[in-house]
Amino acid sequence: MYEQIVRAGKNLCPIIIAELGAKYADLDVMRIMIERAKESGADIVKFQTYRAETIATPGSYFTMEDGSKVSQYDFFKKTEMTPTDHSLLVDHCCSVGIKWLSTPSHPDDVDLLETFNPIAYKTGSDDLTNLPLIQYIATKRRPMIVSTGMSTLGEIERAVETIWNVGNNQIVLLHCVVSYPSKPEDANLRVIETLRRAFGLPVGLSDHTQDEFTSILAAQMGAVLIEKHFTINHSLNLPDHEASLDSTEFSRMVQRVRLVHKSMGNGIKTILETEKKWRTAARKSIFSARMIRQGSIISSHDLTIRRPGDGIHPHLLNIVIGRRALCDIPANTLLNWSLL
Repeated sequence: MYEQIVRAGKNLCPIIIAELGAKYADLDVMRIMIERAKESGADIVKFQTYRAETIATPGSYFTMEDGSKVSQYDFFKKTEMTPTDHSLLVDHCCSVGIKWLSTPSHPDDVDLLETFNPIAYKTGSDDLTNLPLIQYIATKRRPMIVSTGMSTLGEIERAVETIWNVGNNQIVLLHCVVSYPSKPEDANLRVIETLRRAFGLPVGLSDHTQDEFTSILAAQMGAVLIEKHFTINHSLNLPDHEASLDSTEFSRMVQRVRLVHKSMGNGIKTILETEKKWRTAARKSIFSARMIRQGSIISSHDLTIRRPGDGIHPHLLNIVIGRRALCDIPANTLLNWSLL
């Protein structure tokens, strides 16, 4: 898995993760989300694994972008996934044929996920400084996708060193702006290159904006992963829905992100097959501007340059001037060497 991620970055063709979250809807809806994510071109779906008792303290609140407050404990209690939920959703991923991973928030969550053999672990920006958890996940020797929102380079360095110190070198960093939704003008995508230079690790993007624009730019910058929240219908009003793309929007994002790879090409300047007919039709040639009598010495006044390009090319104009006409050449004749 890790080698595949690294190759993706080199090819400018990032792996696409559809973030489904925790139990934001009933299992039937979540099964449909898995299917639609697969149909939309996602390579991986991602869940969130937590229990309210170990992730939040009663009396703590989220302050939403609109200023409203939501009880953290109540939210997590309502949306936590049971071991049975995990089993059913993992089985459905297998039946659909899409890879999955999850974000644990406690060592107990890691132990649960280990029973399902995840391809990797994702750690959220909220746990970047939770070094005991990061260390525990690292001991499982699976690839780690580490989100770096709302952090300093020093905090990222400590997290990376914690993972390295237990002998796990399979690290991908995700640039992230923690805001739901975030604004394109806050994306600061040059951080992708900053992180790559600072740590020598593959870097991707966790994109919380409301369209595909920043994801496309990140792909051009060599992002190895693009993580985007996914919904099947905005009218469901699921958590994080304002930062989510529906299946049509997600499919368009995937197509455009992958088009970056094709659009960048191989860097070799050559005449493409598709250009050849236009090379003839759109390039220009040398024509006679007026009647040129046999035996006349051709001057610049006898010539004009226009389309198409299947005659003597204009860069040879000075070679044509001064030659003698072998026969009468009517006006508007496409010149060729047999006439001169």
